[in-house]
Amino acid sequence: MSVWVNGEQIRTGFAYASENLKGQKKILNHLNVFPVADRDTGVNMTRSMERAAMALPLSGTPAQILEEAYLQLLEYAHGNSGTILTLFFEGFSAALPAREQISGRDLALAFQAGAQTAENAVPVPMAGTILTVASQSARAGISMLDVTEDAGLIFKRITDEAHSALLLTPRQNPILRKFQVIDSGAYGFCLILDGFLKSIAPELSAVPYGEIRLPSQESAAAPELLHRYCTEFVMEISPDTDMPEFEQAIKAHGSFYLCVSNGLLCKVHIHTNTPEDVIKTASGYGSIRSQKIDDMAQEAGVL
Repeated sequence: MSVWVNGEQIRTGFAYASENLKGQKKILNHLNVFPVADRDTGVNMTRSMERAAMALPLSGTPAQILEEAYLQLLEYAHGNSGTILTLFFEGFSAALPAREQISGRDLALAFQAGAQTAENAVPVPMAGTILTVASQSARAGISMLDVTEDAGLIFKRITDEAHSALLLTPRQNPILRKFQVIDSGAYGFCLILDGFLKSIAPELSAVPYGEIRLPSQESAAAPELLHRYCTEFVMEISPDTDMPEFEQAIKAHGSFYLCVSNGLLCKVHIHTNTPEDVIKTASGYGSIRSQKIDDMAQEAGVL
């Protein structure tokens, strides 16, 4: 049993998580009906975690490995789900002590910090999403500290609770309820946890998912798009930037706004009808390093 967790296990966990996402990429895409049915959650989560996994150092403490993963996600994560993963790993890595091995208590507290960081960054958190699953599984991990500080047992409890929370997502979110499907991003998050459990405690297995119900082609077709373009960019922030002012200026252009920053770099995700105006506005607060604009109507087959 893994009483402690080292950097190599964290690194291997990223590799296993990437493999899990890649194997379920098509299903994740098909499940993607919320927040917009643009069928790209599997692609986005897989690309994001693969990029992080490939860039990790060969050695280091758990905190060092996770911080590098966060920095890679900050610059290269894709989509709404990728941005939420970035926020989660930001909080997770920042809360870990700088030790060669971490305890189950360290793991549970850091996981809770990751879930809170992600949830706090979303202006209007919706129930039945990756945020719900992360928060519920984090609470389960904390509750285990009254019983044990074995990292393997604690992470097994976190993963099992995530699986249970995933099955409840269709009851918690009106769009998911309409199609009677689990949340795609939440399922991807569970697949990530499965990968880490395999690395941290290979002798333990998470509770099975059961049958994954997919939406019919007819029911999930032609979504109504308030804002058509998924716009993302990474920028170097000017030293004198007023971040609250910056965020309000960008938010005014659309919906599903997310922002993660380490003080030097800033990653923004937003759905908008005027991506060129978003980029122009952002350029007034720093230097754009990269940008990605996806036509969600085209992706969803509306056009």
